Amino acid sequence: MLRIILTPLLVISFSFNGFAQFSPPGLGEAHTASWFALGLKQPLNKSGTLSSKTYLGLGRISTPNRYNGFEKPAIYVLNEEVTHRFHKNWSYAAALSYRWQYQYNSTPPYAQSSPDTRQEIRAYSRFSYHNSVGKLNYHIGFRPELRFFYNPDFSPYSKKTQFRSRLRAKASFFLNPSKTQQFITTAEVLYATTKTDQWSTFKYQDTRFCFYYSVALSQPQVVLNIGYMTDLIGTTSLTDVHYIAFDVLLMNPFKS
Repeated sequence: MLRIILTPLLVISFSFNGFAQFSPPGLGEAHTASWFALGLKQPLNKSGTLSSKTYLGLGRISTPNRYNGFEKPAIYVLNEEVTHRFHKNWSYAAALSYRWQYQYNSTPPYAQSSPDTRQEIRAYSRFSYHNSVGKLNYHIGFRPELRFFYNPDFSPYSKKTQFRSRLRAKASFFLNPSKTQQFITTAEVLYATTKTDQWSTFKYQDTRFCFYYSVALSQPQVVLNIGYMTDLIGTTSLTDVHYIAFDVLLMNPFKS
């Protein structure tokens, strides 16, 4: 199983940093899902080595016995991330995220469970290596994160806290000479330990593959991304969830 997961990561370990897309969050076991996000990326210094990226996103899912990925509300996300490119090949980021996620029963008629929603406050960092080979640009990133879960009234959720780590490889190349269109692909492996009464074993959770087409428009500069993600959950019993995603990114909207 480990060989199956790591091989695609090594094969597609490359990326481009000029554009950005907001990959869908994992929404659990479902047949299909959809994701939309609206964000902005703003330089915070003259050199552009320090930048802020903010987005508001929403996701919807199908029931386990259907394929309509827009059927039921799944999640609302507000995310803020600050990145520092301190070297030509290296960067780090720090972020804070708030998420409101709907909860559903796993048996027909798949109604909302009790409690019917869950709140999450997430803090994470990211350490990335960037480079290029010919027309291909790549980065490999490691992202540790702490997740704190609450009921709708902010009382502790049954799963109180989770520590999760991600290993991600990202690749892209331009599709036209003017460099306004590109193809982006990512692969990401996630491991986690969760605290209820005590901490669980730190173990593998899922693997996510994304494929995006990105186009940049000018005056003002807007980046449109449309993509697909498959989320492979579990090991011995594998569940695959298919996502369609679309996001809009405003680049440097507060430029003087």
